[in-house]
Amino acid sequence: DEYICDLVVVGSTAVCPNTGARVGKGEGFAELEWGILSLQGNLDASKCMVVTTVHDEQVVDGMPEGQLTKHDVPVDIIVTPTRTIRVPNRVPKPSGVYWDLLSPQKLAQIKVLRDLKKEIEERTEEILPSGPDEVLPPTAKRNNRSRKKKRGKNSSNNKTGSPNDNK
Repeated sequence: DEYICDLVVVGSTAVCPNTGARVGKGEGFAELEWGILSLQGNLDASKCMVVTTVHDEQVVDGMPEGQLTKHDVPVDIIVTPTRTIRVPNRVPKPSGVYWDLLSPQKLAQIKVLRDLKKEIEERTEEILPSGPDEVLPPTAKRNNRSRKKKRGKNSSNNKTGSPNDNK
């Protein structure tokens, strides 16, 4: 199914009410999601509204526009517990994926990006650039089997009705 995003909500640790410049967690995943959607034609960067919700203390005047990188996604609207701010002088929004900023390590972890890169390279018969190497933070290990066993063992759906009856 085809769809177009009209609105994107992004997380922020700080945001400027004048330019819409924002600081996220620093991993760039909101920007990657934005880039993927725009590259796939599911988001028009010139029309899609970007909103963030923060506490009043996270609205910071004077975040310099020059500190943004070309892939940073600014916000149009800031919502706090006490006010809604429409950003008057929002900096331009990016479009697409900036392959020259995407590390091989991050690319290796995100299948949709690997598939998009391969598709573009095959279609254009050109090799896309890669960004600099980076050390990624560790990811959480999940063991789905043990979670399912625990869930079934302690489930309230057991036949005796009491969680202690199976001990």
